[in-house]
Amino acid sequence: MKQYPTIKIINGKKYFFRFDLDQRIQHILLAATVIILVLTGMPLKFSDARWAPYINSFFGGSKISPVIHKITGAIMLILFAYHVIRVISKILSKQIIPLKKEGKLSIGRVTTILIQQPMIPNLKDAKDIIGLIKYLLYFSTVRPDGDEFTWKEKFDYWAPFWGMFVIGLSGLIIWNKVLATQLIPGELINLCLIAHSDEALLAALFLFIWHWYNVHFSTSVFPMGTVFLTGYLSEELMVEEHYEYYVKVMTKEGLEHEILPPHGGHKPFCKKPLLATADSPLTTTAGEQHNDTMQQ
Repeated sequence: MKQYPTIKIINGKKYFFRFDLDQRIQHILLAATVIILVLTGMPLKFSDARWAPYINSFFGGSKISPVIHKITGAIMLILFAYHVIRVISKILSKQIIPLKKEGKLSIGRVTTILIQQPMIPNLKDAKDIIGLIKYLLYFSTVRPDGDEFTWKEKFDYWAPFWGMFVIGLSGLIIWNKVLATQLIPGELINLCLIAHSDEALLAALFLFIWHWYNVHFSTSVFPMGTVFLTGYLSEELMVEEHYEYYVKVMTKEGLEHEILPPHGGHKPFCKKPLLATADSPLTTTAGEQHNDTMQQ
């Protein structure tokens, strides 16, 4: 497997590794299949809309468009299966099998390994959500310091698992209605039609509003985030979104003297925050001075 440098310096600026080539290709394929599925599926859901016939005809009309939709859906399910297999194989090969060879394998250790995977939600995520709410409501002057993956990114990651199950399973049943009627009652097929259509609309709204805003349209990255193409995130965005992890990486690389102060907060309504909050234990001296200045 290709080794990627943790930090790359381009034109004097630091960029931090986030995603390898395989992960980026998976993301691009997933994005492409989602867009095609939305464009070929929504004209059926909203067939009475004025725009529906135009989009439908662009994809070959009522005969070709459904075929494109089914093939694209199959590609997405294969991609999803590949991703799950890849994740499981990496955990097995890098963490569980070495333990077995050392004779240290146990249910407790395996459970710990699974819980500590970077995309598994944890207590810090809950604290960060509460901390962000306090910050937005001016109960705190400091935003939470994000780790390697923030709660927003974990939410983005796990949401498709539910969507793949509901949309994928119902889609397969609708695709093979004749076979399905031999296994399940007809009423359940009608429920699958509703579930497939409504869950797809919900997923599209989530992706095009929540996800696209966070990764492309927010003021930090507008007009487009590039990490899904390059695999690297700029130091400025690391400080803003992943400060706790940023400090860990810089310290591990022996660059403690180059650590930037944390992202700025905002002034409270009064001289002191409405609710007392402890400073992050990872905040550097420069960061503490920065926050003290913000509160004066």
